[in-house]
Amino acid sequence: MLDPADIVFRTIAVMGAVLLALLLLSLGRQRAAALPGALFALALAAFFLTSTSAWSLGAWRTPLTALCVTKAAWYWLFSRALFREQASLKVEHLAVVGALAVAGTWQQLVFLAKFRAGSAETWETMLGFGVEGALLVLVTMGLLEAWRGLSIDLVERRRRVRLGFILASGAYLTATLLVQSYNLVLDVTTPTLVSRANMAAVAVGCLLAAWLLLRPRSESWLDPARQVHTVALTPNESAVLARLEQALEVDRVHLEEGLTVGGLAARLGAGEHVLRRVINQGLGFRNFNDFLHAWRIREACGELARPEQARMPVLSVAMKVGYGSIGAFNRAFKARVGMTPTAYRRTVARDGPEGLSMPAFELSARNLSGSGKTDRPLRR
Repeated sequence: MLDPADIVFRTIAVMGAVLLALLLLSLGRQRAAALPGALFALALAAFFLTSTSAWSLGAWRTPLTALCVTKAAWYWLFSRALFREQASLKVEHLAVVGALAVAGTWQQLVFLAKFRAGSAETWETMLGFGVEGALLVLVTMGLLEAWRGLSIDLVERRRRVRLGFILASGAYLTATLLVQSYNLVLDVTTPTLVSRANMAAVAVGCLLAAWLLLRPRSESWLDPARQVHTVALTPNESAVLARLEQALEVDRVHLEEGLTVGGLAARLGAGEHVLRRVINQGLGFRNFNDFLHAWRIREACGELARPEQARMPVLSVAMKVGYGSIGAFNRAFKARVGMTPTAYRRTVARDGPEGLSMPAFELSARNLSGSGKTDRPLRR
């Protein structure tokens, strides 16, 4: 028997999720998190379409089920793109999504019916519940991405919005998976009130996220980190800025591998939130890693330009300026200088620094020697 209230709640939830997905897709070319975020929203919409018998989906049931069961994977990739620098979808990520789509579709359309009928083989039961375990692992991975990346973002409001969305989504997915497993083991159905609260929560969450994207602001919570204009600091923040300059110019703390905002704040005797504001509002960096990269790449450029260091391996330069691997150093260097370290060294040796189209020393848009109000390049 059709339940009009259930259909209304599902329709609103589906429309909210699809609206959010369309908004994210419209931003896809500019933001790495847009595509996995949109597919996560569409997977939620597919969940509400396939979890009822009220709608006859026909041939659409299988592809919609395949999309639905990948929601935990898209959640993980969405969180990864939000909290990591230059995150992009890779072949191995798509392989995980594809494997989950196949296994999850089999679980939903084949295994569940056999399990409820008591005819599932032992291996099928293990695989069926293994899919649920894999989904929980992916949700946990998404939460860990948020935890690791939380200290990197220096913009307080954006940090709160991103973390709130990821935590709420992770809690929702975890609760949904646990309820599904509970229903399967005890052969019961979700109470109507819980089901409607579920749909209402998704609708409100998607509409709220869409509203935050549509607000007339210079940027949204989905935007990647970028440099901004600096503002005047308070006397206390200016004192922290002076200590930060001392730590960078004299102690060269930026060369320490594994340096974090919290560790640097403790070293300066400042609150972490104060240091975040100093680096963000006083120096114009929106991301702590970008701040470190600017100083480390400047240091690396100096090392690579010295004739007496011409035979020093690039790996040694990378380790000297605080990078733990040559891959991370090469990516960071090329992203900021426009060429590899080896090409930079060759260009400087042949043409001198004036042969570069854009001096590496100007890659950071802020100069720590000032009050944090000017936009001058870092000193060489």
